[in-house]
Amino acid sequence: MSGARPAGRRAALLALALLTVEFLAGMQRYLSQTVLPLVASDLDGAHLYGPLDAAAQAPLFLMLPAGAWLLSRVPVRTLMLAFTLVTVLGSATCALAPSMPVFIAGTAVRALAAGALATISLGAISRGLPARHRQLVLAGMSGVWLLSSTLGPVYAATTASLLGWRWAMVAYLPLLVLARWAVARQFPPEAEQEPTGQTVPWRWAVVLAAGAAVLALPAGGASLVAVAAGAGAMLWATARLLPPGTLRARGGRRAVLTALGVTAAAYFGATMVLSVVAYDGLGLGTASFAVVIAAPGVAWALTGLWTGAHPALEDHPFARRSRRAGGLLAAGVLVLLATTTLAPAPPCAFAGLLLGATLAGLGMGALYPDLLGRCLTQPDPDDGITADRMAGAAVLVESVGMAVATTAGYAFLGTGFGLGAGVADRAPWLYLALTVVVALMLHRLRAAARPDPAHTPAVTS
Repeated sequence: MSGARPAGRRAALLALALLTVEFLAGMQRYLSQTVLPLVASDLDGAHLYGPLDAAAQAPLFLMLPAGAWLLSRVPVRTLMLAFTLVTVLGSATCALAPSMPVFIAGTAVRALAAGALATISLGAISRGLPARHRQLVLAGMSGVWLLSSTLGPVYAATTASLLGWRWAMVAYLPLLVLARWAVARQFPPEAEQEPTGQTVPWRWAVVLAAGAAVLALPAGGASLVAVAAGAGAMLWATARLLPPGTLRARGGRRAVLTALGVTAAAYFGATMVLSVVAYDGLGLGTASFAVVIAAPGVAWALTGLWTGAHPALEDHPFARRSRRAGGLLAAGVLVLLATTTLAPAPPCAFAGLLLGATLAGLGMGALYPDLLGRCLTQPDPDDGITADRMAGAAVLVESVGMAVATTAGYAFLGTGFGLGAGVADRAPWLYLALTVVVALMLHRLRAAARPDPAHTPAVTS
């Protein structure tokens, strides 16, 4: 019993540190969104939003496939501290930037660290925590984003107004360094793994990053071509980077991976564009669309807290929950489709968008912790996917699903690809297209609830 108590205390401290890291990751995302107009104004860089978006996406996708390889070769403690230093370097470069190109370079450095740390953090959860602590952390990750979405803009706006946007880029860094140092300190040495001989698929990582860069730079009449080419390259590379047979899987963790990616595409594709739909399409005021934007994240966070604390990881319980949760997300998209099609007066438009966004958030909150939990739970019999590779694959499919759906959605609303004269005309077409994605999501969720039909370990590349 004397050895169990320190192990339990270490797991609790590691869980708390990982949740703090997740909270600060959310803060960073809202910080970037909040200070961006201030940076562009100060550095005369509004015309460089496209390259800035590419700098934030392409390095991240370049490093995502390398995360699993790094986990298999380098101790988690070393990786956490090394990439924290890279984050600090990138943030300091942004804070000291005399021009927009230098700020873009700092953003690219931050994105390199973020891509690697996304897989490393999920690997630390998978490898370093007992099953119960792991599920509680997955639940808590939803909850901390509720805090991040509230405190992130407040921190950024307050610091920028009192001290300037440059201080906002770095004032939070001591807490970030402390949290990641705590992860490194509390990670159990016995959870480290021996090198596996796995190699980094650099060729496919480069294709993935190039696709992200092309996808992030749609412009004018070439938008449709850019989105199609970028999305095609990213999906092609993703298929080659995932464990063999993932996209054709009829059950098991490979099917869960596909379901996770399509679910992310459906949810983020429907909700991330709401500010443009509400303001430009339906004429809502700033206060109204701010509530609409916040609604899905709050609903996801609150529902995810309960779902993660009461997991349904076995096949039959997950099948029941995923049917209800998938139905909620689908209902949210249908309500958004109906609202944008009818285009009612602002009071009714506000109610419709708020209802649709909330339903989508409730569905995602009920799905996400269980999808991640099924990905990170090692099955019996073994399916041939290591914990590190599964952590990297889960981050990859979610990130690609979100990036493709949201960038394509923004590009379509902005240019129309030849459909509709403005956002009000284009929004219904967007949500109609998302109903197809939702149908695919429901199909893949059914497959994700089935056991793996293969009883022999798959050969991994």
